[in-house]
Amino acid sequence: MYKKIKSFLNGGEYSEHVLTNKLRSDYKLVKTIGIEFARMGREAKATPVVHFKSQEYADIYGVLENTKYYRKCPDLKIDGKFYEVEGYVPPFKRDKISGMLGKGLVQASHVVINNTKGASDRYIKKIMFDRIRQRQCVDEVWLYEKGKIRLLYKKQ
Repeated sequence: MYKKIKSFLNGGEYSEHVLTNKLRSDYKLVKTIGIEFARMGREAKATPVVHFKSQEYADIYGVLENTKYYRKCPDLKIDGKFYEVEGYVPPFKRDKISGMLGKGLVQASHVVINNTKGASDRYIKKIMFDRIRQRQCVDEVWLYEKGKIRLLYKKQ
């Protein structure tokens, strides 16, 4: 059960599952990014953290069964695809980008990285292509910077 939070004239919509924990440390970041995707005309849904043996897990994340992402709870579902949002614990260091990307790719192949402090695109792409060479599945990488999101990489 999703509760509509915000909708836009272009058809974009942001909803939250009723079980979404509003006290989580990354809740505001996930909500902001979800609303930004909705502003682009996409359907964004914030998903909760639930136990993989529960009926809620089967209802929300059932499509992940028989994939390496089974038992994971990605933060957002955008147009039917799961996205993981990765923030950082201050202070920001450029080296944290690699850890953020790594942790995100464990949850989903579509990752949004909080890059508000501004590591260069070239540096992030270098880390990302290193992971692709190591046979990690990377479908999309988005960057969240100063209140906006933008696509950095999309698998062809």
